[in-house]
Amino acid sequence: DARLREDVHQLGELLGDTIREQYGPRFLDKIELIRKGAKAARRGSAEGAQQLTATLDGLEEDELLPVARAFNQFLNLANIAEQYHRIRRRRPNEPEPFENLVLEELLGRLKDAGHAPGQLARQLAGL
Repeated sequence: DARLREDVHQLGELLGDTIREQYGPRFLDKIELIRKGAKAARRGSAEGAQQLTATLDGLEEDELLPVARAFNQFLNLANIAEQYHRIRRRRPNEPEPFENLVLEELLGRLKDAGHAPGQLARQLAGL
């Protein structure tokens, strides 16, 4: 479903912004290499599998936990998006989903109040 893919994409972008803010653009580049390598390997690409292995082998010890957490958080966000997608499908008569009405305004108000995206992500992760 296009709407679910868009939701997951947007949540992934927000997570990427938070990772960039917390760990820097080079770390986010490594996350992207791992993601792309895994995707290619899953499709049967030997080159993708080699890229994935090389990227994982090249990680420093202090990067292992943040990498695992980044992928864990993405999966959590994707699961949340799927839950909302199921809710949307059960209620087709609603003119606009509740999250569209509330989340954008809420996140904007939190940002305007001076909360950094990384701080918000940590707080949400603790829920």
